[in-house]
Amino acid sequence: MSKLFHRLKKNRADRASNVPTTRVESSDGAFASASKPKREESATKAPAGSQRPRPAEKSGLFELAKGKHDVETTIDVVAVHGLQGDLYQTWTHENGTMWLESILPDHIPYARIMTFGYNSRIAFSSSAAQLEDKSIELINRLSMKRSSVENGSTRPIVFVCHSLGGILVKKALILAHEHSSDENYRNIVDNTKGIAFLGVPHRGSDAAWWFSFAASSLKGATLGMSTHTVLVKDLQKASPALATISKQFVERGRSLQIYTFYETRKLSGIVVVDKQSAVLNLPNEKLFPVDANHRTICHIPSAESQEFEAMGAWIEDLVRSVANNTSPNSTQLESYFEVPNRRVSHFFGRKDVMSKIDQAILLGPGPYLAVLRGIGGQGKSQVAMEYCYRKKDAPFTDVFWIDATSESSVTSTFISISGLIGTANDQMLDNNARVAFVSRKFARWPTRLLLVFDNYDSPHEFPNIRDFFPSNNLSSILVTGRHADIATLVLGQESNLIELSGLEDTAAVELLEHHSQVKETDTKFGEQIVTRLGYHPLAITQAGTYIRKGGIPLSEFMDVYKQEKEEILRNTPQLTQYRRKLGDAENETSLNVFTTWQLSFQQLLQNTPEDSAAVKLLRLLAFFDNKDISEWIFFEFYRNKGTNKTSELLEWFDQFTDSQQCWNNRLFKKNLLLLHDSCLLQSVAQDSDGYSHTSLHPLVKDWIQLQMGKSACQQYTPMAAEILGDILCSFRDSSNYFKLPLHTKQYLALHIIAQEDNNSEHVGIDGEELPQDLVLDYKTNQSMFASFFKELGLFEKAELLGVQAMETRKKLLGAEHPETLTTMLNLAGTYWSQSRWEEAETLEVQVMETRKRVLGAEHPETLISMLNLAGTYWSQSRWEKAEMLEAQVMETRKRVLGAEHPETLQSMNNLAVTYKSQGRYKEAETLHLQALEMKNRVLGAEHPDTLLSMHNLAVAFGEQGRYTEASKLMEEYVQLGTRIFGQDHPNILSSASTLLELKARNLETGGVVEESPTEEGRKEE
Repeated sequence: MSKLFHRLKKNRADRASNVPTTRVESSDGAFASASKPKREESATKAPAGSQRPRPAEKSGLFELAKGKHDVETTIDVVAVHGLQGDLYQTWTHENGTMWLESILPDHIPYARIMTFGYNSRIAFSSSAAQLEDKSIELINRLSMKRSSVENGSTRPIVFVCHSLGGILVKKALILAHEHSSDENYRNIVDNTKGIAFLGVPHRGSDAAWWFSFAASSLKGATLGMSTHTVLVKDLQKASPALATISKQFVERGRSLQIYTFYETRKLSGIVVVDKQSAVLNLPNEKLFPVDANHRTICHIPSAESQEFEAMGAWIEDLVRSVANNTSPNSTQLESYFEVPNRRVSHFFGRKDVMSKIDQAILLGPGPYLAVLRGIGGQGKSQVAMEYCYRKKDAPFTDVFWIDATSESSVTSTFISISGLIGTANDQMLDNNARVAFVSRKFARWPTRLLLVFDNYDSPHEFPNIRDFFPSNNLSSILVTGRHADIATLVLGQESNLIELSGLEDTAAVELLEHHSQVKETDTKFGEQIVTRLGYHPLAITQAGTYIRKGGIPLSEFMDVYKQEKEEILRNTPQLTQYRRKLGDAENETSLNVFTTWQLSFQQLLQNTPEDSAAVKLLRLLAFFDNKDISEWIFFEFYRNKGTNKTSELLEWFDQFTDSQQCWNNRLFKKNLLLLHDSCLLQSVAQDSDGYSHTSLHPLVKDWIQLQMGKSACQQYTPMAAEILGDILCSFRDSSNYFKLPLHTKQYLALHIIAQEDNNSEHVGIDGEELPQDLVLDYKTNQSMFASFFKELGLFEKAELLGVQAMETRKKLLGAEHPETLTTMLNLAGTYWSQSRWEEAETLEVQVMETRKRVLGAEHPETLISMLNLAGTYWSQSRWEKAEMLEAQVMETRKRVLGAEHPETLQSMNNLAVTYKSQGRYKEAETLHLQALEMKNRVLGAEHPDTLLSMHNLAVAFGEQGRYTEASKLMEEYVQLGTRIFGQDHPNILSSASTLLELKARNLETGGVVEESPTEEGRKEE
């Protein structure tokens, strides 16, 4: 064990009290072993009402008992009353006994007891400054009292607070800490060791609560009605500041001994400060229920009373405990810090994670257990290690690191620990007895203990890990692991499950710069790198090391990564801190990105064979966009499976169906969860659409493809393209528009864009290494993707895919093959959309002439070629050529297809636009009206072709100076088009601009018709 751990020893005061043991309520409401005070009987007791004469002042700090100054453990006890209280009456029973003066001094004769009085009505007014002033007054008066006696400034302090007096004390300690550069303030902070809270409202959450508190606690007070009302309203106004004080005090309170007393009886019909409001939920807090109401909780009639047993004796215990722990003669104990000596030299980010761990294992009621979960390489062990080093002095006195890879590794660690904490006799025990010995020692550990169970990645093989968790309320446990099932350790305590994701942006770039030793003024390239690496700490470390060794500029790394991805992901930096034991190996192995996910994959294979549907699904997912992969994609593909050419490759999809061969959401999700459990998927969730959605870390996607090998990737690349191509085909209508909602189109576009990377990495432009039929099918899907991109206005992507599909088909099928001609025409349309008329015309003339010769002049596809060429002529203002082709097509379609056929209507639209462009507005309007009426009837009002006619008719009205009619129709087009195509579609953006011009013209002319011919754009068929 000495090779893996280093020891940190220090001295600390023995906190054990020299009094008998009994039971008190712990901070979580359970009962735990603690020290009960043994009262010392006084030789003479002051009868009730025999206290010394009291000064007339009601404000200031006054001594009730001076204590014995010659005793080294002299301690200061300061009592602070609450709202509308009194420095004497608050602590005085109805029989006249002021117990702080007549009872407590006999039990703690070494203490000086004081009481602080102040005007609480002013302190808790709506002005936060008043409370601050009274808090400063308490600090100043106490400092003056302490400095007036020898060694007085170093005496420990215990505060006893009632009601809102606790708020004033908390504010005083906060201010003293903030101004600790002043010696007097620092002495107060350093020497305050304990606080007894009596009915103090720590958790009033809103103004309504504080209103209720004030109204209830003031009932029965000697106040006029108007004064009572003003106080209640003032406290309600001050409530935000009071609640903030309680939150700020948490950090100050962690090092104190805190005894919290809460009332259980009603005052004026309610329990004014109930347990929920009175408890701080700090691990160093002891709880004491008291059979009293908010006012009588601080009254004790005599030393023999039940009231003294319930409250006074425990305050005696608190003072005695503080005095014992600060005595220079207390016992010295050894401290343990058994943590691996491989803390990273530079730790970046994770402040939010550190805070969440604090919240889980330092604050609130026990059990103190937190789970730190994340995929491999996210730095779970490094975060836990950094936390240990930061907390080794406070609040944890002892820290032990336990290898939780398996049950045998835990027992082995426990055996090693037995050699550290046991005696010589204990070492003679067998191994089972040593493990039991350590478990018993941890269960009775007397101080704050932190146990880290690291790398708990196999809960199915090691389900009884809880057997090794101590039940000690002073123990905190932090478990790290990657398997999803470790979340069950904190079931019902969701905030104690801390999911470790990637580093935040700034920390990720800083980590990259640290390991690459390259720091650039412009962080653009660094940000690109860490984004591509998914903010993954281990991957960023490897990339930075690779950059440093190769002298690679950050601006060039992304190109290098594409070419040398596997080498970079397999690169293991020398002296790396990312190490762990693999299997039963004695020594730790340095990890890289590749090996850390290989571990997760091996874990998966323990639950399912490599040829299972789950493994095949994992591999298939790696060929889609990693951020959001919906079950809907696979459901839609399976729904049309009968027509899929690659259905034989996807027969394993049947495993996601029921006995009736119907898709089963539950079975599909079951496989996703299996992958998620092994930390190979980032997330699995069922969305409002009823389908499961999952995501992959980008580097897991890279690792899957690299792990599969070239041959398998060449099989899965066409498979993913076929799935998406079939979905688009199933939603394409007779007019070649994709009948899908805009958000669905945008979602599918992300997955289709991902196919570009698949193509370039695994298939290549021509796909020379694939069978010809597979290549042609793949290019068919690429051509479909190009049309889809064109419809979305993504013209550059459409052109890239269109050129690739055309060249491959020319090579494999020949220049005159129908599929080659279709691809050429689609590419010409993409050129047309980018106003590249000459390139479009060249392709369209070739296609038209070839189809006339091969198919005939009246063949539908020949007519399409003629219309597209006419559109290109029109775009170049070559009206006569355009009109001649369009009139010929329209007449042919009327004769062959009929006057109301959608293609005939499209021909009418195109000819009308050409008429308009030549200033023949009446002829254009007549055709547009006929086309719009028939399209509304035949295609529907929201069909893209109907909208096209609507747009063109609006333009025709505008060309004739009929701006009122034009504005109304164009506005209707923009509204419908925005809903169907999206507000960012180029046609909608252009039309919105045209609408503004039309409305402006309408205002200028006052709606009077005037001639103002301009040219307007048109769309091709």
